[in-house]
Amino acid sequence: MSLTNDHLRRLASVVYARGLGFVELAGLAELDPATAFQRANLHGADLRGQDLSGFDFTGANLDGCDLTGADLSRTLGVTPAMLARATHDATTLTPRAWFWANARPPAWADDWGHDTLGPWVTIRIPGTEITQRFRWCPKGDFMMGSDDTDPDADEDEKPRHRVSFATGFWMADTTCSQAVWTAVMGEPPGHTWGPAFPITDVDWNQAQDFIRTLRDRLPGLPLALPSEAEWEYACRAGTETPYSFGTRITKKQVCYGSDSPAPGGRLPPNPWGLHEMHGNIYEWCEDEGPADYAKTPRDGAPWRDASERSGDARRVIRGGAWLFVARDVRSAGRGGRGPGDRGNDLGFRFALVQRASSGALAAPARPDGIARRCQD
Repeated sequence: MSLTNDHLRRLASVVYARGLGFVELAGLAELDPATAFQRANLHGADLRGQDLSGFDFTGANLDGCDLTGADLSRTLGVTPAMLARATHDATTLTPRAWFWANARPPAWADDWGHDTLGPWVTIRIPGTEITQRFRWCPKGDFMMGSDDTDPDADEDEKPRHRVSFATGFWMADTTCSQAVWTAVMGEPPGHTWGPAFPITDVDWNQAQDFIRTLRDRLPGLPLALPSEAEWEYACRAGTETPYSFGTRITKKQVCYGSDSPAPGGRLPPNPWGLHEMHGNIYEWCEDEGPADYAKTPRDGAPWRDASERSGDARRVIRGGAWLFVARDVRSAGRGGRGPGDRGNDLGFRFALVQRASSGALAAPARPDGIARRCQD
């Protein structure tokens, strides 16, 4: 419906209330945001900074409308063509329907959006209120490992080499917590620090059991342990220094040289929104453990060596842990343990990745110059 003269008179009767925004004025005028602004002429309206959740602007005229800082994430009816004729900037949040590259959210996605650290998506453990947030790691390349200029580097971190990712992937913003493990698998397998703390005493085989169980409960969820390359790429988050925080770290940034791990999400995130990538607990990766990088894939895939492959081949662990020193929690630091090994310093973080068996990965949309979007 269009705005009638009665609607306009109601708006005029309250417009003197200085300091009220568009949303408050519409409410005082008793206009239903779900219907009243369909096909409305809002030419030149000032909607700066407004949270327009629940508004339906289908067919509306937004020419010259100032949408700087407006939140359209839960708004209906706004099209790219409509927004292109309005005023906006990087603080304008586009409709949720624009978030996914294929315009269709995957069935496993519980919620999604953007914040100052970029795009995120959450999954919900079926039958519970327990959720896990993931952060987007955009496609690109990076230099993996260490060179001879790093005095803390071990030989298994060499040769430093370029790895290129043709597609992005989602990484859990924290390690798997005891709460998430219990919601999926039941009782924790060993030492318990508390529901918000990382699950520990989990071997590589148990982590794979967890992943298979959750994939069965959320069909289509492309869940996996990250490859070693994916892990380091996500840890560095575009940085080239020994730590994503720079050349040095403090205990306000990283849990190391400590008496116990920290709860997940307690410490500051890296530039891509991932918490506790350095220290806290060692994290299992998908790869078998090569002695160095001489033959490892340059496309970020998990490393396999058919000549040595067996059920007992050691698996890569990354990140260092709460009881280790600073050099052990560097971005390039590596370790390895047998797939049946467990410890109170060892857990895992999962990723949503495109593997040969998982099909196309649901990804956020590419930027198109219209409004705030996320990198592919």
